[in-house]
Amino acid sequence: MMATRVELFVDYENVRHGAREVFGDPRRAPSLFGHVLPQRLGVLVTQLGEAVDPDRKLTGVTVYRGRPGPKSGPKRQSEFARRVAAWEAQPLVSVKTRPLRYHVAGRDNGGRAVAWRPQEKGIDVLMALDIAIGARDDLYDVAVVASEDSDLVPAVEAALDAGKRVETAMWWSPAEPRRRLRVPGHNVWNHKLDERKFVHLRDDTDYLALS
Repeated sequence: MMATRVELFVDYENVRHGAREVFGDPRRAPSLFGHVLPQRLGVLVTQLGEAVDPDRKLTGVTVYRGRPGPKSGPKRQSEFARRVAAWEAQPLVSVKTRPLRYHVAGRDNGGRAVAWRPQEKGIDVLMALDIAIGARDDLYDVAVVASEDSDLVPAVEAALDAGKRVETAMWWSPAEPRRRLRVPGHNVWNHKLDERKFVHLRDDTDYLALS
């Protein structure tokens, strides 16, 4: 019997910020809090579905994240590069990035920009394309989408229309209920990842200190 090919698609900043909001205080938690190990997340969501499909096999994990530029400073760029390199050292993980866009967040007395606020741009589109095209080209049997971004709904619909199974994964706490990604007319299976699972997945490696 052929294995059921499982692909995990990770909107990394959505996942990281979600963990900070559900399991910590976003304003007071250490900057490292919320980081996770993508391949370990892929193994976990694959295992969570084995009760109904014991032939599941993780075949790929793709991480989507904005790439810092010079305005973020050399240390931040080095930290990002080291983290990505550690992810890609895992056999099933690939990382797709787009450059961050920067908006002025502060000016000096002369009106010169001295602080910048980064913003991801195009990450959701890149992820949506991979979900939809992967379904069309039969690159997976199950897509697990780790994101709460409703902009991904059309891509999920395309995958479902192509006959693929789509599952979602999100952080969950009884004290912090969150709205999961929903697709009208479809019952999409959602993996609720509680604090115990977050502890299993979290990554406290300080890549900034290593840079």
